[in-house]
Amino acid sequence: MSFIKSAILCLTFLPLLSSYSWAQTSEKGLPFIDYYAPSDYRAGSFNFNVIRDSLGIYYFSNDDGVLVYNGVDWNLIKIAKEKSVYWLQKNDDGIIYVGSDGEIGYMQATESGKLFYVSLMDKIDPKYHDFGAVWEVACSSKEVVFRSKKYIFRLRDDQIKVFVLEDSEFDIAFTVRDTIYTRQVGKGLLYLNGDALVPVKGGEYFADMKVNVFLPYEDKLLVASRFDGLFLLDNEGVIEVFETEADDFLKTYKIYHGCITYDGNYALAAYTKGVVILNKQGEIVEMLDENSGLIDFQYLFVGMFDPNNLWIANGVGTSKVKIQSPLSYFDERRGLKDVGTDIIRYKGNMYATTLRGLYKMEPNQFGAHFVPFNHEDYYEVFSLGKMDDKMLVGCQRGLIAYDNKNFEFLDTERLHYAQVSKDESEVFVGLGEVGMGIYYKEGVNLKLIRLDGFTEPIKKIEEIGDKIVFISKYGTLGVVTHRVSQNTHYLKLEESYEVGNASIVPCGEKILIVARESWYYLDETGKLSEPRSLALSNKASKILQAVVLQDQHMWVSYQDQQRINYNELVQMVEGKMEATGIAFGSSFHVNSSFADRDSVLWFIGDEGAIRYDQNIPVIGETEAFNCHIEKMILGKDSLIFENGFNVGPVDLPYDQTDIRFTFFTDEVNASDERSFQYKLGGRDEVWSAWTQEAKKDYTGLRAGTYTFQVRAKNAVNQISTIDTYEFYVNRPWYRSRYAIIAYVAGVLVLIYVLFRIRTASLEQAKQKLEYLVSKRTAEVEEQKRDLETQRLILQNANDTKNQLFSIIGHDLRSPLNSLQGLTDLIQHYQEEEETQMVDEMVEHMAESVKRLRHLLDNLLTWALNQSGNFKVNPELIKVDYFLKEIISILNESAKTKKVALKLTGASGCLIHADKNSLSTVIRNLINNAIKFSNENSEIEVSYSCDHEKTTILISDQGVGIPKDKLEEIFELTHSTYGTNNEKGTGLGLVLVSEFVALNDGNIEVSSEYGKGTTFTLTFPNK
Repeated sequence: MSFIKSAILCLTFLPLLSSYSWAQTSEKGLPFIDYYAPSDYRAGSFNFNVIRDSLGIYYFSNDDGVLVYNGVDWNLIKIAKEKSVYWLQKNDDGIIYVGSDGEIGYMQATESGKLFYVSLMDKIDPKYHDFGAVWEVACSSKEVVFRSKKYIFRLRDDQIKVFVLEDSEFDIAFTVRDTIYTRQVGKGLLYLNGDALVPVKGGEYFADMKVNVFLPYEDKLLVASRFDGLFLLDNEGVIEVFETEADDFLKTYKIYHGCITYDGNYALAAYTKGVVILNKQGEIVEMLDENSGLIDFQYLFVGMFDPNNLWIANGVGTSKVKIQSPLSYFDERRGLKDVGTDIIRYKGNMYATTLRGLYKMEPNQFGAHFVPFNHEDYYEVFSLGKMDDKMLVGCQRGLIAYDNKNFEFLDTERLHYAQVSKDESEVFVGLGEVGMGIYYKEGVNLKLIRLDGFTEPIKKIEEIGDKIVFISKYGTLGVVTHRVSQNTHYLKLEESYEVGNASIVPCGEKILIVARESWYYLDETGKLSEPRSLALSNKASKILQAVVLQDQHMWVSYQDQQRINYNELVQMVEGKMEATGIAFGSSFHVNSSFADRDSVLWFIGDEGAIRYDQNIPVIGETEAFNCHIEKMILGKDSLIFENGFNVGPVDLPYDQTDIRFTFFTDEVNASDERSFQYKLGGRDEVWSAWTQEAKKDYTGLRAGTYTFQVRAKNAVNQISTIDTYEFYVNRPWYRSRYAIIAYVAGVLVLIYVLFRIRTASLEQAKQKLEYLVSKRTAEVEEQKRDLETQRLILQNANDTKNQLFSIIGHDLRSPLNSLQGLTDLIQHYQEEEETQMVDEMVEHMAESVKRLRHLLDNLLTWALNQSGNFKVNPELIKVDYFLKEIISILNESAKTKKVALKLTGASGCLIHADKNSLSTVIRNLINNAIKFSNENSEIEVSYSCDHEKTTILISDQGVGIPKDKLEEIFELTHSTYGTNNEKGTGLGLVLVSEFVALNDGNIEVSSEYGKGTTFTLTFPNK
């Protein structure tokens, strides 16, 4: 179609007045038609039938294969040997079956949704492969039938049965009420019942009559013969001729196909002429042919898949026709040429003006035409009105009157707008290109006065009370009065407002001003009200026209921000504007409108006129519609999925993230008015702006999880369901989980190496510190500060060493402080010459030095071991002599505390160990036993051996060890005071444990608190 590609009606509001009657269609224009030419879909010109799937995708049997159309894109699928496809049919499971030339099969989808053809020829005995073209495919809930002239193939339970005729042919295949019918030439009508073709009762009537259509008619069967018209066949076999207003038409132009429309009428395609729609009484509802805008060539198929659109397949493309629509239009094919400017009804006839001149409508049975009506060239004609029973024409040549017989020039002032006052005493005009004026009556003549100082082009003029209101094309709203002073007429501009792009329209006692974002009203005072909210379904960027009906309903014609035009019905309720949900949108730019009789509205604009008959009952979609993601394409041509196929999330390589999504909607009326909105979750925070582009490209996506969402919107702002698809972009290998683990492991190894290097360095510093401590006791405090510094450095590296330094700091301070105190006392007693006290202080000082030395010995020995420089030189040691030597050294300390040391054991026991470290172990254990023994008690050191091991036990009768302390006695802790408050080092048992381990031995401890402790040393015999 030339200027309007589609219309959208959402009838959530009832028609305004009485029901439709056929007589009113005499003034109908062209129906809304979308024509798809072979150049649009880039395939063969012949289309034989059309079907639609559950997603709203259309499939066409085409002489090049199977055409697929989703409302946005076309795709051609070729079948075996690139043969022509003559019929498609869909069963209840959604499987599409294909009838072709010597070929039958069905369509199947890959895992990505890509459709391909699957042949069923392997299920047919080769002797039946000579069947030629399959002209129909019929489906019931149980089976599928492929009809050729020679055979019928019945597919059931994945098996094919062949029905063969002798000396006859099959003529048709149709499904009615889940029963498949056919006709055998020379025999009559048959139906499929199990494995048999059974004669239809009364069907022999059609034995020699070519049948093209079977349709249900109440409880009867409507049979359409190609050459003989329509018949009704009941269950008893009674046949009656179904007489219609279109009998001559159908018999002359040959019935080829038919269907039932959504409103229960019958659409029948006449092979060489067009399509007629009949009601059940046989009356013509609508006639569609070349005069309606159809291509006049071989009408092969009609079908309806929604309440609004009739699909027609023919020899040159395919058309989608909006049937039984209240909308029709007039363009050059119906006589209107150039830009339309105004339209009215005068003395029963419709007149329209364009920039080419004046036109008059001439109705006929199936529509109307406009014909040129000006008796001479008026140049550009802008306005029509009625005054004194005449029609006034405003044009570039002036103001002209027509009295239904003759034309008369009233004035030659150039006009571009004219509006007659309500009392027909004045004519409000827009002068030339700019300016405003009024013609008033003076006798039998009209006199013109101008509004001085106003130089803007007039868009529209209305009146309220004694005031004249105009709106200019630049958005100036003016209130003017016509005044007379001393017989002089003049115009005065009383008020002026800037309202932007707007339209004005009278409504009761007020004038409404409908602007882009608000609406206002003017009353008889000429004062402008406060702005009020619009109730339009789309955001307006330009208000074109507004026309008020008698029942407070108003049509607003406007353009949105994407330059899409809409015409929407709103209602005024208690000073508020409310949406009704009724609208139609198109590429039509409205310049003027007219509320006609019988609730008919006219809109005229840039490319013709639209007639909207609100009396026609319309079946419209009110349910929600859907939006579907059609394809996901990776890179240039790598298809992830198509045809809205539901596939699982896909993982994309990190370096292949150039993605395109295409989408479509199953909103059957959507065309230019539909728009889409999308959002990529994981990247976008908000939805995109609405766009008519049905695709979206993404590039350079980072690794992560994404969810693509899309939805659609129709002309009345209804929003579809949201379709979503989730996918992932993988990380590059150097950012993969395993790579990150490797990086972390590498860093940890590096840290470990650095830690080891640092630890070795600290160990060397520690050894140097220990050496300085042993050499310079006087500098112990300074050494302690260094050790404390080293402890802070080593704190994160070795918690055990930190604790050691803490113990050293604690245990060294006590004997040193004691030495300092004793030194001060000795100095004091010497000054007092108290020699006895000096001697006692010297003895105490000796004891403190002894303890300090014991501490340093243990410390240096442990440090040497920790540094790895402690040399273990194993040798065979005689246990008895070895223990006796140590006991003799420690016997003096035991006697001082009145503790007896006892040695027991058999001679001949040997230990293979390092003598120095073993001596340190025994000495520390006996010293501990002395320390924690009570006076007058006994410490027993015993030993024994066999061929596997040598065992040494050191038992005391001291205070014992609590159970909760047993598990940590070999760990670094602060020292514990003995029974006579002897101070220990806290290091002895740590050395014992480590030196026993160095000599491959084992140490165990048992104790009973308050009774004593036993240490058991075990060494293997080598």
